[in-house]
Amino acid sequence: MTGFRRRPDGPTAADTHGPPTARWAVRGRPLSSYLAEALGSAWLVLAALTAVSLTMRTDGAYLSSWPLLPRLAVVGVSVGGAVAVFALTPPGKESGAHLNPAISLFMALRGALGAADLIAYGVFQMAGSVLGVLLARTLWGERVAEVRYGLIQPGAGWDDPVAVALGESLSTAVLLGVLAAMTSRPRPRSTPWVLGAVVAALITSTGSRTGAAFNPARNFGPHLVSGDYHLFWAYMLAPLAGAAVAASVPALLGARRAWTHRVCCAHDIHRYHLRPPRSRHRLPTSSR
Repeated sequence: MTGFRRRPDGPTAADTHGPPTARWAVRGRPLSSYLAEALGSAWLVLAALTAVSLTMRTDGAYLSSWPLLPRLAVVGVSVGGAVAVFALTPPGKESGAHLNPAISLFMALRGALGAADLIAYGVFQMAGSVLGVLLARTLWGERVAEVRYGLIQPGAGWDDPVAVALGESLSTAVLLGVLAAMTSRPRPRSTPWVLGAVVAALITSTGSRTGAAFNPARNFGPHLVSGDYHLFWAYMLAPLAGAAVAASVPALLGARRAWTHRVCCAHDIHRYHLRPPRSRHRLPTSSR
């Protein structure tokens, strides 16, 4: 078959060492990608706090009179949807749409993100978290303050720091296990939606227990703005521990390095792209 070229399965330099064509670069570092991570983290926290302000009030207003499980589902769909949508935007495609230091650490341990980018991504994600809380307070006012700025805390009977840390580590490992499967080969374009669905499912199923952060950036801004640092280190460090575990499993199984650090970008590969297209022309038939 002529005219068909298969994309290499292995990671390229552009895929493994940050964005190849950053809009703005400072001393060789992709500043626009770092700013995209801050923007995306702010968007994630804003979406989360908007949902929480509607579902987790104590006065029964809006959706807070619903049973807990449907309320958690609303929050989960809001956060998971925000992640998927941002991954499909130009800033999300450029930075990789991590929006989570645990994901960035996972990608670095899998050989798909450099150390300098890992540190910068984490700093900008945390800054974006604070920005998201401030935006939510500006938009929704006291409704956000009444839910403690969306601060995630464990449910009744789950206040033990060890239980919270284990639960958050496990949730993070599950999320990154799915991400590892999607990025160990040229990923299908459904990747952002698959990850968004996993985020929604984890929030719905574990929110009543550990609080379902599994993202240090999700809780950093609410901790800082509210001034409440209860279980701060558990929510900051447990997802990173889960990332380390999730990254070690593929390595122990002999899996190859991550194909890319991006959740979505302009060069996504459909499975049918890996097969030659069928000919549309009929073979000539012999005439009688």
